[in-house]
Amino acid sequence: MDAFQRELLKRSPLASCVLEISDYLFDQALLDSIWERYRGRCYDDVLRFEDLLHLMRDALIRHKGSGHALFLELERKEQEPVDESNFYRKLSHLPVELSRGLLRQCTCRLTDLLPSGTSCVELPACFGGFRLVAGDGKKIKNATKRLKPTRGYCGKLIGAKALVAMDLRSGMALAMSDSLDGLANDVPLVPDLMEQLRQVVAEPLLSIWDRQFDDMRTLGHLCQRPGDAYVVRMTAKYRFEPESTVETHDRQGRLVRDEIGRLIKGQGRNQVVMRVRRVTLLRPGEDDVVVLTNLLERGRYSAFDLLELYRHRWGIEQMFQQVTETFSLEHLIGSGPQAVLFQFAYCLLLYNLIQLVKTYVAQDGSVLASAVSTFYLFNDVRRELEAWAYHGGTWTRQKRTAEQMRGRLEQLLSGSWDPIAYTKASDKHPRPKRPPPLPLHGGHSSVQRLLEGRARVISA
Repeated sequence: MDAFQRELLKRSPLASCVLEISDYLFDQALLDSIWERYRGRCYDDVLRFEDLLHLMRDALIRHKGSGHALFLELERKEQEPVDESNFYRKLSHLPVELSRGLLRQCTCRLTDLLPSGTSCVELPACFGGFRLVAGDGKKIKNATKRLKPTRGYCGKLIGAKALVAMDLRSGMALAMSDSLDGLANDVPLVPDLMEQLRQVVAEPLLSIWDRQFDDMRTLGHLCQRPGDAYVVRMTAKYRFEPESTVETHDRQGRLVRDEIGRLIKGQGRNQVVMRVRRVTLLRPGEDDVVVLTNLLERGRYSAFDLLELYRHRWGIEQMFQQVTETFSLEHLIGSGPQAVLFQFAYCLLLYNLIQLVKTYVAQDGSVLASAVSTFYLFNDVRRELEAWAYHGGTWTRQKRTAEQMRGRLEQLLSGSWDPIAYTKASDKHPRPKRPPPLPLHGGHSSVQRLLEGRARVISA
């Protein structure tokens, strides 16, 4: 690199981080092994798998999810690797196993770069022996109607459905199972997701789930491997017979009921019984929070710690929102379900990459990674990458080990913490809980009537 390129690199630490992490992440040997194992009937000819990933990265980061804008830029520079239609055609034929394998194996490589002992959020210490994972489903919406069978219909289309597992400590998406049918139920996807997690996580798993995953067959899948555990919010569809009960109150004076007993489904010969622990937080004026777990030791895992752990399940909902809004998932590049799932897996991988950068930025500012705004950090990353590309920045790929990369990231991101730009608005000015909205009479009114207090509302 000449003097200008070196100065450009020096002034773009976030862009340098993303490019250098991408070099480490998309190691040629790793990509070749993923491609050969999961490619199915797909083949490499002109457009290699590594080049396809680079095109996806540039379309998502620099062109807000527009493949057409990317190819227009490449055409102007006479750097178009293949015809644009071939790019879309290849996306539409990628096997879903390739999307899963790419996310799973590349995330394992990314986690090697995390600083030791770091955590995105504060979690109860009693769960230190577990790998804490939150699971939930995601409908990938806003599929375009480019394919001929989808034309001529009004209404929005759902591209596909994915069930994702997120590591609570690192904030990274670890694995996903999926269905090409976007209207499919989440529950049948649980066994495949748990099998993938057990391939990459050696230590005991403690998974946290929302209401619909409380059926007894699913609970059996969640603790199938010895040592694995679960915390699942319960619905009222099964009978529960308590054997012992302990009642306490939380800091807000609300009653917490801790019961150990039998969960019963069916009758007679078809009856299925499972011994579980049920913790109930009674909230006057709101729905009670009832969670089930197979962690029966009250002295080791308190009811308050279990409720606190369940509260952190909300992190996966925040991840889905950030992936959708920040990483251009609202603009789907491909039209078919396979292309949609590949883009979703790639967006999760980009999210994981930014989570890694957030961890080092937070370490520089001596704050938790959850306090760093993904939106504003990614905006700075995008601006630096756009400036780099605009000024014709050249890049020489370098081989580094995980230890060398950790040292390099600490060097690049030293002094990167910006408490004004990166602190979330909710952390600066915590918002009070809003009262429920008042329904307007007839479903509408005027601004002037609301200002004057003359608007009619429907009384409860």
